[in-house]
Amino acid sequence: MKQPKRVKDLNKDERKRILERSTSRAEEVLSAVIPIIKKVKEGGGRALVKFTAKFDKVNLIPQDFIVSKEKIEAAYKKTSSDVLASLKRMRDQVQDFHQHQIRKEWSVDKFANKGEGKYQLGEKFIPIQRVGVYVPGGRASYPSTAIMAVVPAKIAGVSQIILASPPREGSQMADVVMVAADIAGADLLINIGGVQAVAALAYGTSTIPKVDMIVGPGNAYVNAAKAYLSSLGKVAIDSPAGPSEILILADEAANPSYITRDMLSQVEHAEDNSAVLVTTSKKLADKVYQYLESEVDKCLRKRIIKKSLEDYGAILIADSLAEAIQFANEFAPEHLEIMTEEPREVLKEIRNAGSVFLGDFSPVAAGDYLTGTNHILPTGGSAKRFSGLSVETFLKKMTFQSLSKKALNLMSEDIARLASLEGPYNEHIRSVKAREE
Repeated sequence: MKQPKRVKDLNKDERKRILERSTSRAEEVLSAVIPIIKKVKEGGGRALVKFTAKFDKVNLIPQDFIVSKEKIEAAYKKTSSDVLASLKRMRDQVQDFHQHQIRKEWSVDKFANKGEGKYQLGEKFIPIQRVGVYVPGGRASYPSTAIMAVVPAKIAGVSQIILASPPREGSQMADVVMVAADIAGADLLINIGGVQAVAALAYGTSTIPKVDMIVGPGNAYVNAAKAYLSSLGKVAIDSPAGPSEILILADEAANPSYITRDMLSQVEHAEDNSAVLVTTSKKLADKVYQYLESEVDKCLRKRIIKKSLEDYGAILIADSLAEAIQFANEFAPEHLEIMTEEPREVLKEIRNAGSVFLGDFSPVAAGDYLTGTNHILPTGGSAKRFSGLSVETFLKKMTFQSLSKKALNLMSEDIARLASLEGPYNEHIRSVKAREE
């Protein structure tokens, strides 16, 4: 972990390292991703077998791609009643929060000219038909992500939800992920992970249906695959949801022990995660640095944490709260914790963050698992442009209008003038004039 440093003293390279975090590897990652996608597109199931053996060290046959009902039932039997209860409580909390995001069709009556020429404008919301959900795997399992992605899609009215997650020993995805996906309401489970899973969902294979949208977090490679396929117009995506990150904005009133624990919690996932503290208090910065130095070696995943903090961690000292807020908005974190005397006042100035956690007793872990807000959030600074996963993620908006003859007649002169400016588009004009007869 690097020593605390003042924001204004950061040189260009230091600032770039902190702000770009793991996105700085984008070109390198993409060069590895594109060939995998092309081979899955061309080879289908054969390519999936090959890449699963190479990357996941699991030998599959095409019949193993789809998780059977029998395997899901067996997974339930291996899952304790306490775990089942916690997963169901999480599902209920996520449902309760996301119900408030339901959008309803609306319309409004208008007049072309002072009370005459009535017409109607409106908007309706249509769910995406088929959605792919990606749940990371590998060394850890993430049942919470299955619930976070599937529940809002169900509320939105998605017709078919296909969840993909990497196989483990025994040639199947983690039991607890299968159970969580089933509790949340997924329609089909795919026993494939990584870039190859994203490609299979985007293009379809003989056994895996092609989807219209892919959502869910993943490592830098999965994130790059989603972004690349979206750029080709093959699928819609939620947001760039890659390696996890936290920025904590604090003043002298903050508790250094809480900050230390929260920074450690966000970098234990993987070596490309990021944890940053920006504070107006040098005393707090020094104390957190000392705590981190002493606590890292006690952590279960100390090797991962050390690497993450060294490459993508930072403790920064701001000369004022305004400077700290400006840096936070520039960083645009996935998770933003505000630990100040008046966190709600600071919140008024925040423009870029995936999800915000206010005060000493709102750790990211609470939102990750049980408050009900969604933990699938934009990362790598993309919170400047994207929002977190929600019911609206799975809805298309379609506008409609209905004009009376009088309304069209009152608009026709302006329509003709504007069409003439742009074309002239005579057939546009004639399509209106024909209705005046």
